[in-house]
Amino acid sequence: MKTRSHLRTGVFVLVAFAATVSPLAAEPAKDFAYGRRLYHDKAQCSYCHGWAADGAGEPQSNGGAASLRQSYLNRDQLIEVIMCGRPATPMPHFDELAYTDKRCYGMTEAELGPQVPSLPPGATLQKREVEAITDYLLAKVIGRGPVTRAECEEMFGAGARSCGEYSKQ
Repeated sequence: MKTRSHLRTGVFVLVAFAATVSPLAAEPAKDFAYGRRLYHDKAQCSYCHGWAADGAGEPQSNGGAASLRQSYLNRDQLIEVIMCGRPATPMPHFDELAYTDKRCYGMTEAELGPQVPSLPPGATLQKREVEAITDYLLAKVIGRGPVTRAECEEMFGAGARSCGEYSKQ
């Protein structure tokens, strides 16, 4: 009887331990495809920042966009910049209600006057969409250094001619 009790206790402890360890081991890598799609398609960030977020936007863009690959902003700061834009720069605000109150940099439209960032050329974004873009940037772009051929081929397909200029790192 005593042996069964110890056996039952041992099994219980083993199951409890496995329950705490297995979620960590079995957790799949986070998929950033949604944030990437938002970056390229809905928010059209690549128009100014470039497909690789290196600041080399489309030829028709006004140029001068930041290289996000070299950003030092943390997650909260990135969210704020995307939601609120950057006053007195071409960086638009993606929060439709930005500057209607003091949610952006503690300032209102009345206080900023003509320095209020414009609305984006496409669609505004929900906070969860901005968070998805931010998580994509933090995981796949920021701090990555120069654009590699692998990144180019991930975007444009294996063997794409336009990727020949990038190193094979």
